Parts: sequence; structure tokens; C-alpha cells
Amino acid sequence: MNCPAQHAVERLPRLLNGVPSTPGSERLAKKQRAQLVPAHVQVLGVEALHTKDVRQTHYLLVKHLATIREMYVFKHCRIVLIFESNLAFESQHLLHAVEAAGIKNWVSLSEGQQGSLGWLTTNDRKQQMCLLLREAMTVGKIALAREFFSNELGTAAAKTRIKDELSSYCVVTEAPKTTFGKVRQTYTGKLYGKQDDLCIAMQLSLIGCQKFFQDSKYRNFRAPDYLTPNGLAF
Repeated sequence: MNCPAQHAVERLPRLLNGVPSTPGSERLAKKQRAQLVPAHVQVLGVEALHTKDVRQTHYLLVKHLATIREMYVFKHCRIVLIFESNLAFESQHLLHAVEAAGIKNWVSLSEGQQGSLGWLTTNDRKQQMCLLLREAMTVGKIALAREFFSNELGTAAAKTRIKDELSSYCVVTEAPKTTFGKVRQTYTGKLYGKQDDLCIAMQLSLIGCQKFFQDSKYRNFRAPDYLTPNGLAF
């Protein structure tokens, strides 16, 4: 085991060892390794806010994107938005807030139910997301950027929360309740009152970027010289 992988295992044992070692999961893990874009992922910033006022959520999202735009290297980059589409029409409301704030040059994934805007997190996708993040951490392909920030939490508190959430994330296996029932697996970090919002956000970023760079329907939104497993794409 190389040093980055060993350090990841030591820091986050539950996340890295949480997926059960079954033939199906091992095949899926190998498939994910082959599809993972060979580049380092940098976490530029995170936010966490618990409120019943959706306007505060929209304000924080816009402020986060505006902070990224203030950085010279990201001033004209294209923002890829990956919103969960499980809860009502919240993803559409977030997109409207971004548009109303005058933020330009962005694209939203349309991986919701029946191709709607957002990302539908099914149980299969949760497994894929978990494996992608686990693999990226194991091989040392993900790290916090030097410009890492958090408007709501502050940099130090955000780093602490990321570590806590990743350490608590696990797979909960429930035995079947009937004779012919199936074993149920739940991917979560919300045990004993804990939260997993930042962990899920990191997982969504990985699987969303993979989808954006590999699915042909987003080809018109990609730069012409991005790197693929088969070389440069034009």
C-alpha cells in the first residue's frame, strides 16, 4: 500500500472499509477505477447551513459562487452545477437564484427523474459515489486547494467538519424483514445525530464531473482540449 493510501485508511477507516467486499461491489470498484479521470481533484470550498428560510440558502449559494469568481484563475471558468433533485423542486429554485444573481457561464446537469435538471441520488448512485470518493482518497487523487474557503463555517471549522463527516460515513446493512426480502444497504453519515452534507457534496462533485466529461450530451459545454483516459479530446 502506498503512503497516500495508507494515510487515507488511517484517517478515514469507516469510509474506506465501509463497502462490503462482495463480488458485485468488487467488479463495480474495478469499473470505477478504470473510468476515473486521471487528474487530481481539488476541493476549493464548502458551505453548510441549517435553516428553514430557503432565501438564506440561495444567498449563501450565490455568495459562494461569487467568491470563486473573485479568484483570478476562476474568473471566466465554466461552473458545473450538480444539485440533488430528490426534494420537490429545490434544484430548480437554486438555479433560478443563480440566474437572478446575474452569474454567467454555468451549466447544470440534467440527471434527475426523466431527464429533469439536477441529480437523482438513487441507492445505486450512492454506492458509485461512495466508491469514487474512496478510490480518490486511497490513491491520493483528492485534496483541499490552497485557496480553500468557507464563507459560513470559516476555513478551520470547515476542515474539521469535513474530517468528522468523512470519518463517520458508513454503510448500514439491514437484514431482510421477511422470508423472501432482500438485504438493504444504506449509505449515510447521519448516525447518532451527525451530518453528512459535506461528504455527500464531495461525492456528488466527483460523480458529476465524471458524468460531465464522459457523457456526449454535455460535449458542447466542455472545453475542446480536456483530457480523457484515451488522450486529448477535440
